Amino acid sequence: MTIEYLKKLHATPKIGIREIKGVSGDEIKKVEQKFNIQFPLAYSEFLFLAGNSCGALPIMDTSDLETISSDWHYEIMQDEIKETGLNNTLVRPFWLFAESNGCEQFYFFYLDEGDDPTVYLADYSAADYNKKDVKSLKVNFSTFIEKKIDTAFKIWEEGW
Repeated sequence: MTIEYLKKLHATPKIGIREIKGVSGDEIKKVEQKFNIQFPLAYSEFLFLAGNSCGALPIMDTSDLETISSDWHYEIMQDEIKETGLNNTLVRPFWLFAESNGCEQFYFFYLDEGDDPTVYLADYSAADYNKKDVKSLKVNFSTFIEKKIDTAFKIWEEGW
């Protein structure tokens, strides 16, 4: 795969001693077919480079393609969305690409925002802990990953 958006990730095979490992193009296509979607190019590059293990990148608890695309994980996500009122907010096609604590918080992007979409966070509402809000991080996916690389190196170097 030719890397157009995630050149910094491509140049970062590991952070400290933690390797970053990708998945094959065939594995990516298999998941796209399973869900009848097409991933944005920037995310496909991420999967190709780091879809098996994102190493020391601080991207919540779970971001590997195998887990994120599993049937049981999809069910957990759907339950969490219904229980917290996000089913009324998330009405456009989206892809959850990283999550924490059984989808209590998660990063996602909308599938209709081009090759390098904006990243959003679904997190607890400040007004009602039983509900969730969606917030735009106001950065596209490639910039989000670059910032995570910078943060990972800072953590590695400073030890925090």
